[in-house]
Amino acid sequence: MKNLSTIEKLDKLSSEVPELMQRIIDLWSKEVLFTWRWWFGFVLTILTWLFWYKTHKKESRYRLLTAGFFVMVVSVSFDSIGVQLGFWSYRFEVLPLIPAYLPYDVALMPVVVMSLIQFKPNSSPYLKGILFGLLTAYIGEPIIVWLKIYKPIIWHFYYSIPIYFTIFLIAHWLTTRKYFTELS
Repeated sequence: MKNLSTIEKLDKLSSEVPELMQRIIDLWSKEVLFTWRWWFGFVLTILTWLFWYKTHKKESRYRLLTAGFFVMVVSVSFDSIGVQLGFWSYRFEVLPLIPAYLPYDVALMPVVVMSLIQFKPNSSPYLKGILFGLLTAYIGEPIIVWLKIYKPIIWHFYYSIPIYFTIFLIAHWLTTRKYFTELS
């Protein structure tokens, strides 16, 4: 690759991705799909959203979903970046094409944040954010490590606390904008 131009080097590296992805998909379809860990993630995703649907304040639905959508986008993005940089890995993804654990990023994270926002809406968002960061980093992450779904490589649980805290605060801020009706 020494005598190749930058474009040729990038093209060569990019051309290796489909082969690697095909190997991952083959392994996933033979050894991950429909295992108990796969079903765990699939059912967790559905049950989490059913819980939210049954318990959320209907009059605040769009306000909360705005926060939830923000949390999903940020969580999937950060998770994908972390996997691609080798900070951590996932072994039993529900979908193999996205390098993130979707049950965590598109169900647990947004639903927990939305639930915290609507629970005691006049409580300190900073206190809720700290609580969210600590519980997610020191209970949520260790559980998925224990289940052998998540493997931190060069990541420590406590690195996640300020990230979770910031995600919560921004999500909370989004729900307090004046273009929504007030939470009661």
